[in-house]
Amino acid sequence: MTCSLIIPAYNEAGRIAAVIRAAVACELVSEVLLVDDGSSDETAAEAESLGVRVLRHAANRGKARAMESGLAATSGDVVAFLDADLTGVTSEHIRLLVEPVAGGASPAALAVFRGGRVATTLAQRITPMISGQRCLRRELLGNFTGWDSRFGIETAINDHLRRQGVSQIIVEWHGAGQVMKEEKRGFWAGLSARIRMYWEIVVVWLRSKLSRRSD
Repeated sequence: MTCSLIIPAYNEAGRIAAVIRAAVACELVSEVLLVDDGSSDETAAEAESLGVRVLRHAANRGKARAMESGLAATSGDVVAFLDADLTGVTSEHIRLLVEPVAGGASPAALAVFRGGRVATTLAQRITPMISGQRCLRRELLGNFTGWDSRFGIETAINDHLRRQGVSQIIVEWHGAGQVMKEEKRGFWAGLSARIRMYWEIVVVWLRSKLSRRSD
């Protein structure tokens, strides 16, 4: 199976290169696409300088829409998504995520941090299923309609797979982590963005729970 790897990104210049290099170096990845979601910095130019294809949104539309655009612009049998602000990520980490799906052992997989940055490892021990690092067969998203979920996209995808009876395996990424919003935007702006993100996740979760009750 061929694997398309999609990286949605917004103002990640200075961080995106390490993620792209790891993705390009993974032998299981057939194509890498960065979706620049209306960045005002050099994210797109930095990605292009590393030789990967870039799809640009004219304005910021949110992570979910960037993922949707990336899905429409790629063709691999298997699709992987990575956050753009990862730290310590290597091609081996990506192989661990993609191999179970590309090899047919599982229809879907997601990765959680272990032993890297304390804050991100702790966060994923508490809520592993909202990891942005995931891989799944393309066909599983064929009738997915939750692209308006913004930062609740991971929860929406989880619910979509659950409804189809699809289980996901969890792989551990030792030594990897993520840059916190408070580090990127400053404490108060980052905290505000984090609260909005968790609110969107809760809204999507409640919507899916109510929908299941009505089925």
